[in-house]
Amino acid sequence: MPRTPTPQPTLAVFLDIGDTLAAAVVHAGHLAALQVYPFVPEVLRRLRNGPGEASVAVGLISDTGHETAQHLAEVLAASGLADLVDASLCLFSSVEGLDKSRPELFSLAAARAGLSAARCLYVGEDAAERGVAAVAGFATSPHPLHALHLVESQALSPQHAHP
Repeated sequence: MPRTPTPQPTLAVFLDIGDTLAAAVVHAGHLAALQVYPFVPEVLRRLRNGPGEASVAVGLISDTGHETAQHLAEVLAASGLADLVDASLCLFSSVEGLDKSRPELFSLAAARAGLSAARCLYVGEDAAERGVAAVAGFATSPHPLHALHLVESQALSPQHAHP
């Protein structure tokens, strides 16, 4: 079961799934499974624990084709990712009707976290998607380990964005 978001987070970290947290296994045009990279569970645990007094919410922003919310929940649970993220902060293009080419998806993510975009970090391997997140006011990171460094060193601020 996905964890409940921490009360009033001071920071939200949103991560892409495919090629950032896991390799997607696709069969007949549908997501069949996620092969989570070995370092990911520990990185997500450390992110959500946050540094010092910080309260960090961890969510997902992912383009998901035509997958249903129920199917995505099942795949996330089977991969072990569901237990490591805040269910209310999982934004999927097939559910939201927006994809990562639109700054509005990132603005929606910040609103769901109850934070300004400046207190949100988007983590994804795709430079164009990071650019869209930056337009929405998010700090960005190309890799979960880099994001963990930003959070743990308390160096996260918009000037540390990496488009």
